[in-house]
Amino acid sequence: MASFCPHCGNPSPDEARFCMTCGRERLPVAAVAPPAPPPPAYGPGSVPGPVPGPVQPSPVGAFFGRVFRGDWLSSAKAAAWPAGLLLVMAVALAIPSYGQDDEVVVGWSDRLRIALAMLLQGFGGGFEMKASGGSSPFGSDSGSGSGSGSGSGSSGGIFGDSGTDVMGAASLSLVPLTVTLLWIGALYLGARMLRTRGAGLEAAVRLSLLVTGLVLVLGLFAQPEIQGVEISSSPLLAALGALAISLAVTCGLLQRDDLAAWLAQRPGAQAAVRAFGTAVRALGAVVALCSLVGFVAYATTDDVDGTALLIALPILPNIGFAVLGLSWGAPVKFDVQGQFSMVGSSAESGSFGLSEIGDVWGNGAVAGALSLGAVCALTLGVWAARRSADRREQLLAAGFSLGLVLLFTGVSGVSAKLAGGLADWGGRGTSEFAPSVPDALLFGLLWVGAATFLGPYVLRLVGQQALVPSAPTAPPMPPAYGPGAGYAPGAPALPGVPQANPVVPPHPDVPDHPATVAAAPSAPYAVEPHTMHLGAAPGPVAPGVPPVPGADPAAERKRKVLIWTATLTAAFVIGGGATAGALLLKKNNDDSGQAQNKPPAASQSPTPQQDQQDQQNQQPSASATPSTSPSQSQSPSPSASQGGASLPTGFVLKQDPAGFSVGVMDGWKRRQAGSQIYYEAPTGGAYLQIGIVTNTPTTSYDNFLGLERKHLETPETNYRRGQLIQNTYQGRPGALWEFTHIPEPDEGSLRRHIIDQAFVAADGTEYAILAAGRADLWDASKDVVFSTATSTFTVN
Repeated sequence: MASFCPHCGNPSPDEARFCMTCGRERLPVAAVAPPAPPPPAYGPGSVPGPVPGPVQPSPVGAFFGRVFRGDWLSSAKAAAWPAGLLLVMAVALAIPSYGQDDEVVVGWSDRLRIALAMLLQGFGGGFEMKASGGSSPFGSDSGSGSGSGSGSGSSGGIFGDSGTDVMGAASLSLVPLTVTLLWIGALYLGARMLRTRGAGLEAAVRLSLLVTGLVLVLGLFAQPEIQGVEISSSPLLAALGALAISLAVTCGLLQRDDLAAWLAQRPGAQAAVRAFGTAVRALGAVVALCSLVGFVAYATTDDVDGTALLIALPILPNIGFAVLGLSWGAPVKFDVQGQFSMVGSSAESGSFGLSEIGDVWGNGAVAGALSLGAVCALTLGVWAARRSADRREQLLAAGFSLGLVLLFTGVSGVSAKLAGGLADWGGRGTSEFAPSVPDALLFGLLWVGAATFLGPYVLRLVGQQALVPSAPTAPPMPPAYGPGAGYAPGAPALPGVPQANPVVPPHPDVPDHPATVAAAPSAPYAVEPHTMHLGAAPGPVAPGVPPVPGADPAAERKRKVLIWTATLTAAFVIGGGATAGALLLKKNNDDSGQAQNKPPAASQSPTPQQDQQDQQNQQPSASATPSTSPSQSQSPSPSASQGGASLPTGFVLKQDPAGFSVGVMDGWKRRQAGSQIYYEAPTGGAYLQIGIVTNTPTTSYDNFLGLERKHLETPETNYRRGQLIQNTYQGRPGALWEFTHIPEPDEGSLRRHIIDQAFVAADGTEYAILAAGRADLWDASKDVVFSTATSTFTVN
């Protein structure tokens, strides 16, 4: 067998010692290695690279691999804290029956699920009720309307007549901040358990995932269906909110050391984080005080039982922010627009502020509220001054405090929406009760700005300054180790020389020698709280420095008390005076605007025979007992403007085919029965009726007297006159009639309130503008349906 020569590569017999081609000695056969096979060709001129090793995961993949391979049992124990808190609070809220003593409609399990749905709003959940199918509870509400001619009509249901299927929906938007804060505290306790075991960022992700899953399960459970009403808690939104909050809390706690090391290299970010922490601590103390004041004020009011107090507990911080805004001058505003079966038609908006507090509880309550505002503002200012390194950080902390106040003020309100029929409720509209954020911004700038300015001065009264020393404005002079010796900053320490500044004796002949300057003692930046307090005798600032001669502890104490009193008085005067001035200016502007927009009233011109006719009409029935005589009765007079008045919010101007235009509430449906035109609310609780009689033979006043006799002939209706007077409407003779009655006593209908303005136009046609609603809910000072109709009615 031939083998190859290691020198020339030619084959030679195995037994040949020398190569037959080159003549060189060959190696033994056992030592000769066969030549390596030629490399595989990947293409013309291609050179193969190294053989690839196993694929390594990306950093993100490696991180999640550690997450899923980690200790899930410890994370589950930590997640039990927030989940258990939610269940405990839900059980506590589900225990009361909420007035279901005789007949329990909503059982304990349903109440538990409803309570969970309400609590999940604390971190992003929702609360929405939907109903579909069945007959409308508001489909039939017959009522009689009296005008120029008699007539009666039945108002339709929400989306049709009685018996038709209805669909309704209602939603409640509320963030119970007590739940949010307690849930964050439970997360903090669970994360601390993991921190004691040396857990890192992977444990934070595991804990957040477990908490999110538990919230999602509870959200899916908190969706009961009670008598055809489905409740939705928006579980996905609640889970996303829980994930965001849990990641922020757990990552911040478990990575606190790494975050501190990262901030140490970035002074600007470190100052911002420290200022934010100061704002959070100060605002927490302020809101706790305001929540306590608000809860005590609420608990001492009338008709507040244990159930009402229990419901108020989840929204204690909401009450605290409302009280804080009120003490600074920011009112709580309310806005109700729409038509509701339980309340009737309503389009109201207003506010409750310091002026209303004075009307209800007196001027002492206003002074107490302003004092509370001064204490809260000074707390923010003093806390910012005490924990800030310099003036810039103090201003930053004050800005964070004001920003947090505005943020939580914006989310502390409550709003509700209703559309259609839902159980015993029905209607269409919105309502909102929330502190005014623009006013909170305006008055917050005044109070926080003044407190930020006074904070350092107040802090000096107790002998304290900032806990964190500020950066010196100029570098300190280096110590001198000998005549002419210098030490450059950053140079290595000399061998055998201690690092602390040594005390070098001054040069005897050179007054300005560096050693002489360095030997002078410098006052420390801060004084320890336990060594200097209000009223303490001043001691030496540094060793070897004698105390100030003539210092008297009693005089010093008296001076500090006077400064404290002057500071609080100045804060009260600045904040309270600015608040009172702004409120007074705003009130004057509102009053002037209302005076300009107020339409002129229709004049009343009673006739001499009016009292006699009224007395005769009262005699046929003893059940008709007018509250006042026609000459003494007063009512809101209709406007004399003909369509020129501005429409309130929620109203539209209707151009009716019958030849007139009138302002009615948006969403009211038109129905005509003969010469009577009805604009009815969707729920059937109220309506507006326009009666038209051509070529009327009598006056409006005589027509009303004849209709009143028919009511008196039917005692079952329990007719009661409010007023019946002659007046002048839009320059034409007219009459105003107001009364209450029960339209259908046999069917147990509620007492209805009727107010009717009639007049005879120049062509002899009589028009009657009538508004009807529930008598127990009627408020003449807040009526907008009738006043808007009479102020905008115009004959085309």
